[in-house]
Amino acid sequence: MSKILVAGASGALGYELVKLLHDEEREFCGQIRNPVKHAALEPYCQDIRVADVTDPSTLRRLCEGVDTIISTVGNSVSLFTNDTGGFMDIDYQGNLNLLQEAKNAGVKRFVYISIFASETSPRMRQGWAQELFSRRLMESGLSYTIVKPVGLFSGLHDLLILGRKGIVPTLGSGKAVTNPIHQRDLARVILPVVDTGPEVMEVGGPEVHSRREVSEWVMDITGGRDIRVPPWLARRGAHLWRPLKRSIFDKFRFYTYITTHDMVAPKHGSLLLRPYLEQAYLQMTSR
Repeated sequence: MSKILVAGASGALGYELVKLLHDEEREFCGQIRNPVKHAALEPYCQDIRVADVTDPSTLRRLCEGVDTIISTVGNSVSLFTNDTGGFMDIDYQGNLNLLQEAKNAGVKRFVYISIFASETSPRMRQGWAQELFSRRLMESGLSYTIVKPVGLFSGLHDLLILGRKGIVPTLGSGKAVTNPIHQRDLARVILPVVDTGPEVMEVGGPEVHSRREVSEWVMDITGGRDIRVPPWLARRGAHLWRPLKRSIFDKFRFYTYITTHDMVAPKHGSLLLRPYLEQAYLQMTSR
């Protein structure tokens, strides 16, 4: 049985993968960028390796003894994170650095977590960066599976933060539909394809919701008031950020794209969105 490296082990999805691999008694190690995250993983992972995928010099020996990589590496889509890089820096170049190190170390298989519909448009920003990397992975000669979830429940935390501040924005009509998946359910989908699987898997959660429906839930949970934002205004606002901070521009463009297009993939899992949002908000307000 192969030894697995979970790259991005301290993220929402990486953490769930680490816990499942621990429960299944698989041989694995975890990569993190920030040593502060070490303590949270210690109960589940005995082999934690610190490296920054954007700095190739830190990746030497990262893949030692590893047969398979699961890469959850990607820049946060949250507007409330203090970014050290953008989508092209992390989702594309960071994963490309990791892929090169994997090839140098003789890794045989690479499981990459992208996003549904990444191939559709450069306006998708993060998705497009992930699509460009996926093409390099396909050409790499390694065995691979590219898993393309619609989105994670954890990616909706910004709506809760905004709701707590008193506003809940909806772009356009809110009629676009989506079926995001809980990160634990996605981890359960990924594990069966660690050793072998299809080249591409599209993954959605068990329920389809309109963007408007999700906004109404957030208003109900947080008490925030409804703010309707025309897509043209959001796009114009994004361009104001372009010369100031490219990562914010990218995130606004990404958010505008995915919330105004239908994003529905084959259904998986059982965990539901509204109870997740209620629990996440309770945890947020109890800190």
